[in-house]
Amino acid sequence: MPSLTPARGFPHFNSLVYPQTTPAVITTAGAVTYTAQQLLGGMILRDPAGASRSDTLPSAALLVAAIPGIAVAQFFDVIIRNDAGGAFTITLLAGAGVTLGGTATIAQSTSKALRIRFTNVTPGSEAYTAFSLGSLVF
Repeated sequence: MPSLTPARGFPHFNSLVYPQTTPAVITTAGAVTYTAQQLLGGMILRDPAGASRSDTLPSAALLVAAIPGIAVAQFFDVIIRNDAGGAFTITLLAGAGVTLGGTATIAQSTSKALRIRFTNVTPGSEAYTAFSLGSLVF
């Protein structure tokens, strides 16, 4: 019987039914650029540490390089949660080769779901769109 276990080593590809997540916890007092590994972990818990922040999604080249065998039109989802202790907003900015689709702000005590869809995986021309799938207040 053939194995049904995907070969990729990232949580979104570990199971066909129940993806595992490894939340990245970020409490930096200042803007940050998320890493490919943080997005591929499936969840980012972000405390903007006392002020509103503008955080940048990783470049398309870095994200494509982190997923061997990725193809155009493939996608994965990630949740970014704003764990601020006050009324501070996280604004997402596009890294190189990234297009933001939809609202790019995350209010205090809100999670935003993003669908990362690859539109070009050619070396030197990598691109993806980060679609907002909506927000959830917690």
